[in-house]
Amino acid sequence: MKKLYDQREVSRLTGISESQIRYWDRQGLITPQEKDRGHLWFDFQSLVAFRTVKDLRRQGVSLRRIRECVEKLRQIMPGLKQPLSEVRISLINDRLILGKNRRRFTPEGQLFIDFAGEERAPVPLAGAAGDELFFQALEDEEAGRLDEARAKYETLLAAVPDHVDALVNLGNILFLAGSEQAAASRYLQALAANPDHVEANYNLANLLEDGGELDAATLFYRKAIQMEPEFADAHFNLAMVLEALGNVKGAREHWRRYLELDPASQWADFIRRRLEET
Repeated sequence: MKKLYDQREVSRLTGISESQIRYWDRQGLITPQEKDRGHLWFDFQSLVAFRTVKDLRRQGVSLRRIRECVEKLRQIMPGLKQPLSEVRISLINDRLILGKNRRRFTPEGQLFIDFAGEERAPVPLAGAAGDELFFQALEDEEAGRLDEARAKYETLLAAVPDHVDALVNLGNILFLAGSEQAAASRYLQALAANPDHVEANYNLANLLEDGGELDAATLFYRKAIQMEPEFADAHFNLAMVLEALGNVKGAREHWRRYLELDPASQWADFIRRRLEET
């Protein structure tokens, strides 16, 4: 199943504020895949589109100009789902130049031919090299190319040791490869750099729970919930751990919260039975 990212994750991965993400959605720049209970859900192509807008804004391109460009693209190519990620956009001598299928054209649909040689030195769309490498690794991971993703994350971390998201994602890959201790080490490194990182707290709690360290697991599940109160899976797992520790009252609290957040899940009937039994 395709992974989706809510506006909080998009904000963390791109450095764009949640308010900007919502505003750009309202402006029709980047269309979410889903909208659910106040959450906007975006796919990987949307992340690329957000990065494109961010980089264009960094280069001084106004939001109005970007929006007009998107509108033109939708007129020229009505089949595009996410114009800002499906078409390459460059800024050359203050002109927006679009590229697709080895052809370059203006937002008005006119073929662009570089007589003056500007193409040899376009203003790059990507931000820092580390950001570019991170997104390449993320794309590899999304496509299931885990060895390639791992190599890119490790290269990035050699240059930027406290890149929190790279640490967490590398930990996830190591966990899938069966290297649980190495994965835990990466999660701990991530938390040393950012103790509030939701996924690092949650994933470390999972590892601790699997290893039978239930008291420690509860601490990290609680931290994940503190930072993201609507994290349904964290409520579910914490309830399981609390029940195993004999804290029935605490478990019931999180069972109920899980049902509020995801009443139609495959676990809903199981949880209702657990509530009746306890």
